[in-house]
Amino acid sequence: MESIPQSAPICKFIKDLMLESIYSQITIKHIISFLTAMALKGYTAKMTDIAKASQCHRTTLSYFISKSPWDEKPLEDVVKNRSYQHIEQLSKKTGTSLFVSFDDTINPKTKPSSQAKRPMQGTSFHHSHLLNKDVWGHQVQATMVSTSNIALIYDVHRYYKEKQSKMEYAIELIKQLPKPETKSYFLADRWYTNGKIINACAYSGYHYIGAIKANRIIYPQGIRISIADFAQYIELNDVDLVTVNGSQFYVYRYEGKLNGIENAVVCISYPEDCFKNPKSLRAFISTDVSLETAAILDYYSRRWCIETFFAQSKDSLGFGKYQIRSVKGIERLLLLTALFHLLSTIGLDSPLPFGNGLHSLRKSVSEEFIAFIYHSAQNNVPLADVIAMRA
Repeated sequence: MESIPQSAPICKFIKDLMLESIYSQITIKHIISFLTAMALKGYTAKMTDIAKASQCHRTTLSYFISKSPWDEKPLEDVVKNRSYQHIEQLSKKTGTSLFVSFDDTINPKTKPSSQAKRPMQGTSFHHSHLLNKDVWGHQVQATMVSTSNIALIYDVHRYYKEKQSKMEYAIELIKQLPKPETKSYFLADRWYTNGKIINACAYSGYHYIGAIKANRIIYPQGIRISIADFAQYIELNDVDLVTVNGSQFYVYRYEGKLNGIENAVVCISYPEDCFKNPKSLRAFISTDVSLETAAILDYYSRRWCIETFFAQSKDSLGFGKYQIRSVKGIERLLLLTALFHLLSTIGLDSPLPFGNGLHSLRKSVSEEFIAFIYHSAQNNVPLADVIAMRA
């Protein structure tokens, strides 16, 4: 019986990463099955989806992802190294800054009853800032590297609440980042803005740009006051009208001391039509005091790529729909999702935005399957045999 051919772009990508020198043929075969499944329309990260892209039974694939003894650390290192090296080379070539964006999201899950015999591992309550309530499920942290108009996934993993705090993990990650050879910035939301994170960035060679809470203390002219209270005294003649990504903001620029931070720039901003509306107040901090105000706000907006990654992964890659029960299986699936994201962005003939790369892969896999059916018919392969290979 003729075998279903493996996707040419996916196999080329695996070869380019030299994964065949790290893993056995059977492990490579299963990795290709997962990547191929992700390229199929309607993929929801369930084992039945993976089985459709493989000649292996779903129980074999479940064993591979959850229990098989293959070591995922080398693959994790390959993803990190390839992503960072690509962005760093592009940063040098274009003379643009390098950005590292860090954030987290929650994949909600159904809370099991106390009688559940096989509950999903690693789930617990996590506070959702978006919903302003505790949500049962997995919290996932991700890191992306970017420059110019390209952003690549660097790391994605389940947050181990029982192992360390989110701050501790962020600090650990920052300290393990490669020393940058170009001017580089670490971007994060206000939940991660504190002295320890900023000091870790400085130690690793990165400036920090992030949102900052309005209750943080600043010292204008030596007076101790919160950002929110100080903002009440700001008038129109104290601010600049700054344009960022087509929108305009009134911005007051403070440079000086904060609690735990010796010197930084804080930009206190309002949308143009909401000046002095407390609900519209946003503040941002930069440890690179040489940056102009517009550049600080523009650089912070580059963090949006990680929100896009979460949204696209949940929409197209079943990021929150997986039903794998073991922590190891979930971690491995997240890693393979990162590998697929890398494939879709820089693993094809030329760098592409993720959505375009996904479309190209889906078109390629579909065409290869049609060609397989066509050649099977030409070679008089019985229809029942062709269906059996896709069952």
